[in-house]
Amino acid sequence: MRRIKALLVFAATVAWAQESYLTVGGDPSWKGLQIRFVSRVDPPGPNSTGALSGGVVVEEGRAHHLIDDPAHKSYFGYDIVLEPAADGNTARIRIEPLRPLRTGVSGPAGWTLLRLPRYPVIPNVKVGDTVALDLLVNAATGQKIVDYLTLERRASPKGREPHDFTVDDLELALSQPQVWVDDKLGGAYKYPMGASGSVVWFYLAGHGRFNLSLFPYPRFGGFKKNGVVSANTAIFRDGKSEFRVESSSAIAPGSGVYNLYVWKEPEWPGLGEPFEIGSEGADAHLTIEKRP
Repeated sequence: MRRIKALLVFAATVAWAQESYLTVGGDPSWKGLQIRFVSRVDPPGPNSTGALSGGVVVEEGRAHHLIDDPAHKSYFGYDIVLEPAADGNTARIRIEPLRPLRTGVSGPAGWTLLRLPRYPVIPNVKVGDTVALDLLVNAATGQKIVDYLTLERRASPKGREPHDFTVDDLELALSQPQVWVDDKLGGAYKYPMGASGSVVWFYLAGHGRFNLSLFPYPRFGGFKKNGVVSANTAIFRDGKSEFRVESSSAIAPGSGVYNLYVWKEPEWPGLGEPFEIGSEGADAHLTIEKRP
């Protein structure tokens, strides 16, 4: 495993979360390859919980990786460009400054963008190789945020450790969802994209972020049993209001009616749009398809 340093000293006192998992791919120029991100705090802190807040947005030829620090109203990001070799087994990974997103999604208004002091180019990365990219260091604690980038073939299990099936492998999914609040349309996702994972979430301006799960998952945060989910519909309550989430495909696996666990983050700032979706968690998988 190669280790690349592009450290930005960060004078934060926030307890960073332990880790999050993201996978991006599918762009024709990537020629059947994908990159699996594991963003991890090294060494982990005793008070770190949940997942690193942020996400990945994929546009033609590149992916934008963003990490939020709500406590200090700042965010960090960079672009990643994959240049596959002719043999289909190796590629060059380019780390570039975060470009403005054509979709209009960016850091929250009034927040500060933190930039890396250098943007490395990593040549001759083979399928199955992992590159450790040191990104941020907390000046107060010495903790680092490190991105572990693994080059994979799409839909290939090679390079991943097999394990027995557990409840953590059960996923919820949101596909072009609509959210109704007291039978009034609150938000409709217009992009051809979806999110799937142990925990899926949606952000609705004026209400905050709602994390949805089939299980309470103490490691994630304050989940409470609140509503039901079946097929392509989930229903829960927030105060006196009823929320109904409708997806173009099944939200929950199987044909049963299941208890829904909900964790609300009222102060979550969003990523610049009034309605966003994604997934979080130590075993979550975030998929964001290319927007037009």
